[in-house]
Amino acid sequence: MTLVIDILSGLLIAGGAVFYVIGAVGLHRMPDVFTRMHAASVSETMGVGLLMLGMILQAGFTLVAVKLVFITLVLWTTGAVASHALARAALHAGEHPLLSDGYAHLEKTDPIAIFPELRVRLAMPLSSEAVADTMATLPEEERRLIAEQAAPPERGAS
Repeated sequence: MTLVIDILSGLLIAGGAVFYVIGAVGLHRMPDVFTRMHAASVSETMGVGLLMLGMILQAGFTLVAVKLVFITLVLWTTGAVASHALARAALHAGEHPLLSDGYAHLEKTDPIAIFPELRVRLAMPLSSEAVADTMATLPEEERRLIAEQAAPPERGAS
């Protein structure tokens, strides 16, 4: 039985390593920040999952396996949050995602043209930015929309 577990865990660990290599090649080859984040997420999810599953099989049903499960959950959660924060920061910095024009040529897109509600979200300052400086440069209508979104919802009389 231990031979089967050793072979299976070896295959899982090798599979996780393959996903990490795919993610590394993708990080090197992809043209913009958004597609690079996608390549990194391949290794974050499948790579970590397969590596940890292989290590859990090697550890057996012990406290080490429980710790590996918690580490996996933390890595998956923080990876998703970090990717979201990085994408939002890139959009705030003016980066535009690339889309194919149908002839395998990549061209920059305007995300605001695709999602008009994104204009208001991008106009909102990041937590690291000074709110007063950002708000002063916005047109009046966008300042009003941001103020409406930031206001707490009104509670009805009970």
